[in-house]
Amino acid sequence: MDTRTRYAAYADRIEAVSPTYAAWARSLDPALVALLAEVPEQQRQPELFFAVARRLGADPSDPGALRAIGREARPALVTALASATVQANDPRRLGPVVPLFAALAERTPRPLGLVDAGAAAGLCSIPDRVTLDHRTSESRVPTDRAPVRSSRPDSSGRDDHGGVRTELVRMHTAPEDPSIRLVVDVTGDVPAPASSPIRVGARVLLDPNPIDLAAPGAFDRLVEAVPPEATDRTALMRQAARATLAAPPVRLVGTLPGDLDRALDALPDDVEPVVLTTGTLVYVPGAERQRFVDRVRERGVHWIALERTGILRGVAATVPDDVDPADPDAFATASIDGTAVAVSDPFGTRVRWFRDPNL
Repeated sequence: MDTRTRYAAYADRIEAVSPTYAAWARSLDPALVALLAEVPEQQRQPELFFAVARRLGADPSDPGALRAIGREARPALVTALASATVQANDPRRLGPVVPLFAALAERTPRPLGLVDAGAAAGLCSIPDRVTLDHRTSESRVPTDRAPVRSSRPDSSGRDDHGGVRTELVRMHTAPEDPSIRLVVDVTGDVPAPASSPIRVGARVLLDPNPIDLAAPGAFDRLVEAVPPEATDRTALMRQAARATLAAPPVRLVGTLPGDLDRALDALPDDVEPVVLTTGTLVYVPGAERQRFVDRVRERGVHWIALERTGILRGVAATVPDDVDPADPDAFATASIDGTAVAVSDPFGTRVRWFRDPNL
């Protein structure tokens, strides 16, 4: 997919959430395409590019600001983009992976030792501090799974969501606060709710430039990549930041795959190691990406991922044939130990389950 096509597809995906970012993506002209060609492919991600442009003074409310800064500050823009590590670090991505952590936690007597690879500030390293509800149609709620009351129930305890009767099924309850609550719309073979809380005994964040949320201005830096209209998303990130600060991780400066061993070795001996990647591996070149997958397998540790559908060959081979990678609701694939279990939209808010992670 060439750069213009890539940005056009991004504009189509993001327009309902952020008209300003959609307009920026569609403003790509030959000069900006040439500018992006000067940086490695993994640095050409739209939200990464937009975050760097905003840091250099581009106003996202101006559709022409991206072109203007490309003309006026081209050398600085190329230099900053080439080394940028800004990540949206969206805690909504925990929605599809919390059931995977719950399934893994139920299979091991030890608490989990989490290595969040590409962690940024670690807002996705708190699966144990998520209260997760699956929102599903009545016909898909198994009779042996009692739904919790809806946030907008009628007299029968059901919710009229968008004209469709739905039930909320509590999948996991955070055992302590601060925590966040996520509601995910689901279809397919919905997994069973967690029978006990997820226990995390240690957290290691690995990132080329990990963000210390306790540092002044750290949260403002973190939300640079968030579309300006996404105020609800920023509020959720703020809640996740409080939860992350309450369970402080070890932060390591490093990249994949070279520093994976160092991160795993930083875990104590009394935990069950699990590596988490959420939208991380798209930034890792193809050959290095496979080296990471191979090294996880060689180390014999668990791996939970929510990554772009199709970028991992082994995972892609386990996705059902009727999944279309071009479908916005199949943008990302959730997998555990290299086996795909679900696909979701880019934000992890709509999930189709096709394999039970508990099996």
